[in-house]
Amino acid sequence: MKFHDAVLTKKNRPKVHRRRWGVTLGEARRVFVGIRVEGDAADTIATLQEGLPSIPMRVIPKRDLHLTLVPPWLERDIPSASKRLRDAIERPFAFPLKFKYLEYGPSSDAPFLIWITCDASKKLLELKKRLLKALGKKEEVPFIPHVTVARLRGSFANSFKNHHLGKRVPLTMTVNALELLGSPHRGGIGYETLEKISLHREEETPR
Repeated sequence: MKFHDAVLTKKNRPKVHRRRWGVTLGEARRVFVGIRVEGDAADTIATLQEGLPSIPMRVIPKRDLHLTLVPPWLERDIPSASKRLRDAIERPFAFPLKFKYLEYGPSSDAPFLIWITCDASKKLLELKKRLLKALGKKEEVPFIPHVTVARLRGSFANSFKNHHLGKRVPLTMTVNALELLGSPHRGGIGYETLEKISLHREEETPR
C-alpha cells in the first residue's frame, strides 16, 4: 500500500455544502417600550383611582400602569427588537420619575383619558431620544410624559364637564428597569413583558 502526504490548502480543500437556516419570523405583534409603575407608586395611584368621578370609564389595572417611552409599532422579529433595545442602553443608570398632576387628557376640552402627567426630566428625554434612534422610530405627536389611569368610554361628552378633576400628585418613583411590552392578543388582557432591562444606581457601577 502506498502512502503519501496530503497538503490541505484553501485551493484543494473539499467543498462542504452547509444548509443555511433562515430566521423564522412570527406573526406581527403590537409592542412598545415603557416603564412599569411599581411599588408604593402603584399603590398610591390605585388609591387615587378609587376616588375618580363616576363617569363611564375603564380603569387601568394596577399591574398595567406604565409610562410609554417608544409608541406602539408592529414587530415580527422580537429578538431583534430586544437586542436593539439592549444596545441602546449605554449607561444603564436608575433615575427618579416625578409625578405631577392628575387630570383629563390629552385635551381638557375633549378628553378620552384620565392621566397623571410626569416631569419631562433631562434624563427621561435623553433616554427616549436614544431609544427612538436605536429602534428606528419617530414620535408622531408631542411627547407628554404620563401614566394613563383610566380610559373614558361611552357617552361621556357632557358628563365629564360636571365632574371637576385636578389634583397634584407629590409622588416620586425610582425607575429601575425598562421593558419591551407586548399588547394582548385579541380577546386577551394585560401587557406581556418581552424583554426587561434592569437599571443600576450610578454609585453601584464599577469604575
